[in-house]
Amino acid sequence: MAGTHSGEAEGVKRLAIDLTPLLPGGENGGAKPLAIELVRRLAAGPASAPPGCELLLLTSAKSHQELAVLDAPNVRRVCVSASQNAPTLSHKRALQVRALLAKLLPERVVRKIADWYIGAAAAPPPASPLLRQLGADLLFCPFTGAFFYDPSIPLVTLVHDLQFLSYPEFFDPAGRAERDRHFRQACRGASRVICVSEFTRASVLEHTGLPAERVIAIPSAPQQRLDAGSRGVSTRQAEACATLLYPANFWRHKNHELLLTAFGIYRANRPQSDLKLVLTGAPSPRRDELMEAVRRMGLAEWVVFAGYLPDAEFAVLLASSTAMIFPSLFEGFGMPVLEAMAAGVPVACGNLTSLPEVAGEAALLFDPRRPLEIAAAIERLDTEPALRADLIERGRRHAAAFLDPDAWAVRYWSVFEDAIARPVERPAGVYGVFPDAWTGERVTVAFGTGATPRQLAVTLRAPEWLPSAEIAIRVGAELHRIPRGQRKTITRDLPGQAGAIELWCSPTFQPGGEDLRQLGCLLESAAIRDAAGEPRQLPREAHAA
Repeated sequence: MAGTHSGEAEGVKRLAIDLTPLLPGGENGGAKPLAIELVRRLAAGPASAPPGCELLLLTSAKSHQELAVLDAPNVRRVCVSASQNAPTLSHKRALQVRALLAKLLPERVVRKIADWYIGAAAAPPPASPLLRQLGADLLFCPFTGAFFYDPSIPLVTLVHDLQFLSYPEFFDPAGRAERDRHFRQACRGASRVICVSEFTRASVLEHTGLPAERVIAIPSAPQQRLDAGSRGVSTRQAEACATLLYPANFWRHKNHELLLTAFGIYRANRPQSDLKLVLTGAPSPRRDELMEAVRRMGLAEWVVFAGYLPDAEFAVLLASSTAMIFPSLFEGFGMPVLEAMAAGVPVACGNLTSLPEVAGEAALLFDPRRPLEIAAAIERLDTEPALRADLIERGRRHAAAFLDPDAWAVRYWSVFEDAIARPVERPAGVYGVFPDAWTGERVTVAFGTGATPRQLAVTLRAPEWLPSAEIAIRVGAELHRIPRGQRKTITRDLPGQAGAIELWCSPTFQPGGEDLRQLGCLLESAAIRDAAGEPRQLPREAHAA
């Protein structure tokens, strides 16, 4: 059972930062350099992390060595991939595997394998006492998902954007449902939610109903990761190379198709121009499709696919560019826009989502859904040197007005300290249950202080038509089974102080059709019995918060 965390004015002495979602190369987009730069700044202290504070970087095998560059006397990497990367199977596939094993092995052996799978994969890492073993005071999740959440330890999560809610068509159903689940679970457990822009903060408040004081916007600072690489690139070199740069992975919301259409229009109108469009971004099937589209459009001579570039190489490319074009349909922040301004590169960008907030009046704005507007912006950037000079001057002033990197890290650290000093008092109740009484993958039962002895009793039911033969419920180290068509009451003795208990349901299933939820079983009741045996029913709180 989870205990309670004492945050008595001692502050954060050991901060766990979950970097397990970090991928090699550029597959994380802008979230990766932001997380790495923030760790560097926090570790540098003392203005941010005070002396004596240790940063514990939770890593996976795929990026553990890459993150060695962050090693410092007060930074320690902890590879947790054994739990984080446990094998996962879809529910349908899991049933197929079990049926096959049943033909080959005795039932008792099949059950042992199933128990191992539930323990290794179906019971996610958050249920483990990892954070308590590490002595962490607080967990920070810069990639939103709280994969190692522990109810006894305050959680601060960072939300970059909610694109999956605004453009669901850009995601397959499973990916959309996964993002939604991770976002809502993180918000449900978070003491504080940090957003990279006011636009993202407004979106989080709109979709969760969280108290406004728990959701904080901290605009990103222009990152200095590019400074070293850009030194030595002269103005003469920059002017000699006529390139229009778009740094973005080839995700659908980045809007490459309409950019290429607009660039084709521009080339048709000004065939004498020597301006080239340079696209950076990690290799992907969509990149290959766009390369073929460029060939068919007759633009192969004028469109360069530069691939994913390390910081130093990208800095040189940025500093030598004529201008940056940024026609994205959706951004939680849009760091490349600010980086270009700080580097003295003029910017034209879309006028949707967070980009007007980030660019202010220092960029040439256009509607990214209208190729003619994009083409007109390209022409102005290429043919109006006075406009470029004005954008460069305004851009530098605008970028300088944002927080410097050290002040940016201090803002984050102040949120961490506040989460410890003013812990969230979660009302007693059952969290993670939908209005129709179905549980998701995880159910949190929160309870307040009370006289002992007292006992929690949770009654769950597996309907007769449940897709699996049984549902497994893990509570801490205990594993309970509920066969299809039956119910079970799980009881736990409660301490006198407040706390929370996590129940994990496996396997989950998706009902199908428009219902993309992952469901476990039905919650019939949850009550606390006092010494007199009188049950007090716990309310069911909103699933999202």
